Amino acid sequence: MNMNQKLLAIDYGAKKVGLAIGDMETKIASPFKILENTSKLLDDLKAICKDENISKIVIGVPIGLKGVKSEQYEQVVAFSDKLSQALGLEVIPQDENLTSTYAQRLLAGTKAKGKDDAVAAMIILQSYFDGQS
Repeated sequence: MNMNQKLLAIDYGAKKVGLAIGDMETKIASPFKILENTSKLLDDLKAICKDENISKIVIGVPIGLKGVKSEQYEQVVAFSDKLSQALGLEVIPQDENLTSTYAQRLLAGTKAKGKDDAVAAMIILQSYFDGQS
């Protein structure tokens, strides 16, 4: 694996989509931006992947605490399939259980209000990196 590969993480939501970027060399994820979930989302993501030279995408998949696959799970998997076909990149599912809650706690008391989607994406990507040997 090329250690300088850049990865994009996605915290997919019905209204907002949080993004984070990191690379395989440093294995450090950073919040990137938040996009509105509109009809041009795939085009926006395609442009970001090109501009940032992204080689893989990690997407947060909501797996319930008891392993239950919710409606949100189905939406994320369907979006993940569309994303993979539209961008021609590998899309890796990563359990996102409790990432939004953790992101809100990290940002509590800061001036970064409204950035929790990008921070949740950072947590998803960091947990992916931490799982790599």
